[in-house]
Formats: sequence, structure tokens, C-alpha cells
Amino acid sequence: MQKKHFEHVNQILDFYKNQKLNSGFDNSFFKEDNSEKWVLPRLERAAKDEADGQVVHSRYAIWASSVNELIINSMQAIKNQDSAGAIRQLEVASNAIKAYRDIRTIFDDENFYKISEVFEAYASYLLNIDDRDSEIIDRNGIIKRLKEYSKASGVGLPRDIGFSIKNGVLKVLINNVTQNMQVDSAAFEGWILALKAWLSDEVKYVELDFVVPTDVSRQYGNSEACHYNRLLYRLNNMLRMFPNWFFLHESKMEIVFNFMRWLDSSTCLLNHSLQERKSVIETDKLERQIESWFVFEEGKDLLCNRWSISKDKIFNQLPIGVFFEKIASKNAILTRGASAIDLWGIGNDEQTLHLIELKCGGNKGMGVISEMLFYAAVIYDTCIREKSLFSFGKYGKAPDTKDMVAIKNGGNKFKRLFTHILAEKYHPLFDVGVEALICAGLSNMDIDFDKAEYDYSKKVLIDESRA
Repeated sequence: MQKKHFEHVNQILDFYKNQKLNSGFDNSFFKEDNSEKWVLPRLERAAKDEADGQVVHSRYAIWASSVNELIINSMQAIKNQDSAGAIRQLEVASNAIKAYRDIRTIFDDENFYKISEVFEAYASYLLNIDDRDSEIIDRNGIIKRLKEYSKASGVGLPRDIGFSIKNGVLKVLINNVTQNMQVDSAAFEGWILALKAWLSDEVKYVELDFVVPTDVSRQYGNSEACHYNRLLYRLNNMLRMFPNWFFLHESKMEIVFNFMRWLDSSTCLLNHSLQERKSVIETDKLERQIESWFVFEEGKDLLCNRWSISKDKIFNQLPIGVFFEKIASKNAILTRGASAIDLWGIGNDEQTLHLIELKCGGNKGMGVISEMLFYAAVIYDTCIREKSLFSFGKYGKAPDTKDMVAIKNGGNKFKRLFTHILAEKYHPLFDVGVEALICAGLSNMDIDFDKAEYDYSKKVLIDESRA
């Protein structure tokens, strides 16, 4: 918690240090009437509220003395008819006071003020500064920096997502919201995390906007509506994973929140396996072959030993379609069909669910991040969250398969969720910095994450072969 507090303090101070960009900014939601009359009583209230804590108040006294000195100096400048000097020092004093005020929200109960609201106000203000007074990096400038920083000359940005940076805020525009999240042009999560990690000096905040499609809102069953609904759910996941730097354009917030409220008030059912999974090690489909090797063949020992998964409770192809009230194609809310978690299992502790997103060969798109985050959220909202958003449905009279018995867990919640990505190759931008951001975001939902490499031709996990 201390590390997170330090990061938030740095974010606030960084914002107020740049007088060129923050001039005139103030968080209006802090304002109360009659400041002249109540400034001291409010300070009294705040000080007494904190009286039982361990704060070194003299540090605030030293800070207050500095602010007071700035005010006195500005008064002297006015007497000397140095209005520019007076204004400059008053602005510094004002920024110091506003920074102090914003910092105090870090230590408040989230039900009073949320630090995310402070940072969202920063991002909005920075984007609304006149372009002539702004620091702007266009799409080509972003690509140039990515190539320079990563030393990967072939990296670029997906065609259907707009990217630009203004005053430290990455502006993201999704033009096609009905694409499969696996393709680069729809995998906004992976690209945002990559830019946030690789361009950390240039990107402090992210604001995402999207083009609203026509005639698909609140529809079920058809592919475009399901992809769009899934996008709204994914956007909400980003908000809860990265609340202090990821924000939606104000025109889209209500769309996402209304969809989530509808999900929360509706009966939303997950589909399930209709028959027991068997090894298809002889198939020509390489990824399915590898799944079988990890679940039914000798690769099982490698996975189970790597992540402490029970050898009796490791499975593949967990369906992840979501339906309204009844499992039927016409009732699909989110995509169905091939939408499934590649590999999954239950830990030896019988309390941990493991989800494994598998990629093979040269399949190294950024979509793997989007898939993993989506699956993690759905399973969290079904098997971990105290008030489930989704529940397990029943298709006709089909009996529960072994994997469904395992994941239903006798109607009990699992205590822990651990997500993994397992691939033979990774995108050059998917480095330790991106991995750290994923870990930080998922930790806000008490979900763990890591990634590993394997070589199917040698039948090894890479880190085990290096040990």
C-alpha cells in the first residue's frame, strides 16, 4: 500500500510542477461555499480528524511556512509594482495548496473522495488545453519512439485504432468495435499497456473513445452485437484494473455503466461442455494437438509441476459464452462458439483456479493479452467475486462433465485466481514492463499473473530447460 501511495503522490506533484500546462486548473468537486469564512474551521476539522494518527505534523508546518513565504513575497512584489512576479509566486503557492489538497484524498476512505477522480480530472484538463499550447505526439511520432526504445524496427500500430498523445495523455479511438478481440485492430488492452510501458515518460494517462455502432445495442445472438457487448465489458474491466490512469471519454461512460448495470440486474448464464474432452493428439490442428499434449499426455507433468496444479484436475477448452436467461444461440450476450479458455485447472490446494491462455508457433499477436484479461474477468465474476455477475447454466438435460463438476466446486467460491500465458514466442513489445503493468492491474482484483515459454518440438518449458 505504501508503494501505491508513493506513486499517487508522485503523480499529483508531477501534474502541479508543470505550470505551463496546469495554469488555471482546479478540481471543482472539492469546492465549498465561503472559503474566507471557513478556511480556518475547515483546517481545524481536518487536523482534529487526524489527531489520532502517526503523522509528523511538523513537516506540514515547514511546508505551510514555505507557502506563507510565497504569499508574503507576492505581497511585497505588488508593493514594488512587480505584478508578474507577484502572480508567479501566487500561482506556485496556489499549486502547492491544491497539491496538498489532492494528496490528502489518497489517505481518505474511498467512499468520500476517490483518487481516481482526481487523476481523471487531470487527464480531462490536459486534453482540453488549446492545441497551440500543447505538447502533441501524432501516430507517426509514437511509432518512431516505439522503434527507437524497443530496438525492434518492425513494430507498428494496428490500423483500426487511432493513437495520439497530448500533454501526457494517450488518446485512443477504436473505430471498429465489432471485431474479434484476438486481432490486432481490436486488441486495445495489449496496445495500451505496451504504449504505457514503453513510453512511460510520454504517457501518464489514457483516455479511450470509440465509434458507437448502429442497430446492435441491447441485441442478442448476432455476431456483431456480441462483439460489441464484449467490448463494453472489456472496457469496464480496464476501468477496474487500472482506475488511476485509464479513463473513458465522458460521452461513453454512461454507455458502459448502463450495460454493466443491465448485466448486474439480469440473469446471465455461462455455457458448458456437452461431452467429456478427449485427447486429439493426432489432429492436424497444431494448437489443439498441443492442448492435448499438455492435458492428456506427458506435457501434463510439466504444467502441473510448474504451477502446482492437481494432475487430476487439469482440463482444456472451457466454454466461455454468456447468454441471457437461457442457453440458446439467439440469447447470446457475449461471443460463443469457439470462445473458450484453452487450458485450466485447480491447484493442489483445491482453492486456486488456474487459467492458461495458450499460443503456438509464430502466433505472437498482442491479442493474447486481451484474451487473457477477458477470460480472467469472466471467471473472476463467476467463481471468485462474492456477488457473482454470471452463473453456470444448463443446456437441456445434458449431464455435467468432469470439468463442469470441478469448476462448479460444489457451489462454493474459489479463493484465488491465477492467470498464465504460455507461448512459444511473444510480440517484441510484450516485455517485462508490460508484464508488470498486467500484474499491477490484476492485483486490484486479487488476481495473479505470469507468463512462460515452451518449445513443443523439444517438449519442454523453456525456464525448466534452462534451470
